[in-house]
Amino acid sequence: MPLTLTVNAAPVAPTITTQPGSQTVTAGQTASFSVAATGTAPLSYQWRKNGVAISGATLSSYTTAATASSDNGALFTVVVSNTAGNVTSNAATLTVSAAPVAPTITTQPANQTVTAGQTATFAVVASGTAPLGYQWQKNGVGIAGATAASYTTQATNDSG
Repeated sequence: MPLTLTVNAAPVAPTITTQPGSQTVTAGQTASFSVAATGTAPLSYQWRKNGVAISGATLSSYTTAATASSDNGALFTVVVSNTAGNVTSNAATLTVSAAPVAPTITTQPANQTVTAGQTATFAVVASGTAPLGYQWQKNGVGIAGATAASYTTQATNDSG
């Protein structure tokens, strides 16, 4: 009776072929990390944030919950495992920027009274996410080149 010899290949430990990349998001957005690995199937994944396992994060990709400013600088890694061993990815850094704030005028420009032939200087103070842009107007029409927080007129020659 002939005998059959079955040779099974030795399991191959996982190797990460594509490391997770660092992400930059605005507070309130999510961030997504992914990894690609090879090795004897099945491969298992466990994502970690600052070295602590993230519950339920067991796929080759991970999307965070809505981020907060406190998440800025967090390090994400993933451990890929199979029966032959495990490997930990390089750390991917999460950068969380503050949510942009719309501009608000905190000090309005003041009315000016000058004698004909003099200049008048107007200034405004505004807050919001930098950089702020300015465009001064005269009678509702933009003044060319008047794009700073203050504006000095040319020598006046009218009452407008």
